[in-house]
Amino acid sequence: MIRLATPQDAPQLYQLNEQFNGPSGSTVEAMANALAGNSQEIVAVAQEDGLLAGFACAQVKRSFCYESPPVEVTELFVSPAYRRRGLGLALLAFLESHCAGVFGAGEFTLLTGRSNFPAQGLYQKAGYAPTDELMMEKEI
Repeated sequence: MIRLATPQDAPQLYQLNEQFNGPSGSTVEAMANALAGNSQEIVAVAQEDGLLAGFACAQVKRSFCYESPPVEVTELFVSPAYRRRGLGLALLAFLESHCAGVFGAGEFTLLTGRSNFPAQGLYQKAGYAPTDELMMEKEI
C-alpha cells in the first residue's frame, strides 16, 4: 500500500533514511515534527505487512513566478528486501497524482547520479527524460 506518511511513521522512516543516506544528524522526534508541520514537502511511504518498505519525498516549489508549481522529487528509497516489486514506480506515481490533484502541479523534476544507472532506468520507465544535466522531468 502506498500512502502519505504520518508522524507515527517517524521511527521506521528514521531507520530507512539511515539505510539510504547514512547518519543524518536528525532524530525520530525531529522527523515526526517535520511530518506534522511541513506543508511544502510531501512524503509517501510504501507499506507491506505492517512495515515500511520504502519512501519518496517531493518538494512543491511554490512561487509567484509559476501558475502551477513545479515539484522536485528529492528522495526515493526502497529497502533492498522489497526491490523489484514495482514499489519505486508506485511511490513516484503516488507523488505525481497527489501533487497534481492537491497543488495543480504539472511538471516534476529530479536529480540523480550520472553513474546511478538503476535509478536512471527506473525514472525513465516512469516517463522521466534526461536533460543535459541529468535532471529529469515529466509533465502530467
